[in-house]
Amino acid sequence: MNRTFLTTFFVVAIAIPIMAQFSVNTEIRPRGEYRNGYKSLFSDDDKAAYFVSQRTRLGLQYTHEKYSMNITAQDVRVWGDESVYNATSVKGDNASVELFEAWLQVKLGAYASIKAGRQQWSYDDQRLLSARNWGQTGLAYDGVLFNYDHNDIRLDIGLSLNNNTENKTGNVYTPDKIKFLDFIYLSKQIGQKSMVSFTGIVNGYQSEENSETIYVTATYGPYFKILKKSIELEGSAFHQFGTNQNSQSINASLFSLRGLYSLSDQFKLGPGFDIISGNNASDNSEKDHSFDILYGGRHRFSGEMDYFTDLTKSVSDAGLVDFYAKAQLKVNSKSSFNFAYHYFTTHQKAMDPNNIENQLDKPLGSEIDLMYRYKADIPVDLRIGLSLYQATKTMEILQGVADNPANTQYFMYVQLTFTPQLFNSN
Repeated sequence: MNRTFLTTFFVVAIAIPIMAQFSVNTEIRPRGEYRNGYKSLFSDDDKAAYFVSQRTRLGLQYTHEKYSMNITAQDVRVWGDESVYNATSVKGDNASVELFEAWLQVKLGAYASIKAGRQQWSYDDQRLLSARNWGQTGLAYDGVLFNYDHNDIRLDIGLSLNNNTENKTGNVYTPDKIKFLDFIYLSKQIGQKSMVSFTGIVNGYQSEENSETIYVTATYGPYFKILKKSIELEGSAFHQFGTNQNSQSINASLFSLRGLYSLSDQFKLGPGFDIISGNNASDNSEKDHSFDILYGGRHRFSGEMDYFTDLTKSVSDAGLVDFYAKAQLKVNSKSSFNFAYHYFTTHQKAMDPNNIENQLDKPLGSEIDLMYRYKADIPVDLRIGLSLYQATKTMEILQGVADNPANTQYFMYVQLTFTPQLFNSN
């Protein structure tokens, strides 16, 4: 571990006056996984993988009348991955502690504030901007956020600019990392439980050949959520344009709609669909119709097997259509079950990578996700999940296992999240 970082962290904790609105929060989250086709289809010769990963966080939160701050350290590892060891013991590892969050927020009057530093940006259903909490590392941004919140209206403006180092000249940056991410978010609360919002995002990637050339993409659209009596309904529609990293013009879209109907206080059931546009293999248009899902959630959409987190790789840029049904059963105040069935197709016909003259059928397969959740009286959250996937011939061809596919694709996990608050001055 980085001793200097930890020493500084605890010195700051001790130095802050013990007064109102100071807290020390922790999170320990081990997760055991059994992968037999997770993220990519197994062939019949592949062997299942099983391991335990763990996320550990320690956070300091301080709130003053006119400002607040948050510093969160994080360590993410796989059990047994230490690089310093001998035959009889594990001795440690190279520095693995990192800074997950570190921000200062200053109030600007009664209704506005500005936050600067490393922070999480997460909005609405997390379709475009997400904390990506399934991943053990999570997702945070270095940036500045202006916020205004009054009379059920919220306005957020986020700005970021990234570099590899303190340059003396020029601004060369890694081409596959975002050079900048700027956004505007506007929402209006409607009654107690419903709302509508608009999000606009502009992001840029630097050209590999010329650091002064930035490929800029813009994404915008509305989102709504309606909660009324026994019905929950939410949806979004986004359009994307600009220039991709291959210098192509972009004209892409994403539509989603989902609902839940409460049959009782314990049981909810409802359908939904996502349509993510893609490119037709036979279309010689110079425009790119493949929608980039940007920094949105992956695991929470399109099935927990995570086959479609990168549509460029998984479906050859053909886009994705996901028809699904979900159900929630609340056993009691502590226990619940979630069920989801997905049926996947490509949005456009994909090309057979082994025969460019052959276009593949659209159906990709179906997936079933089951999850049991237990929330104890103490700060413990237990989740046990099982996912099964039945692939079509098209999916097997795109995944490169058509000649020797495994009979069954499945994924299992057990995750325990422990979040005690070690200190609170209130």
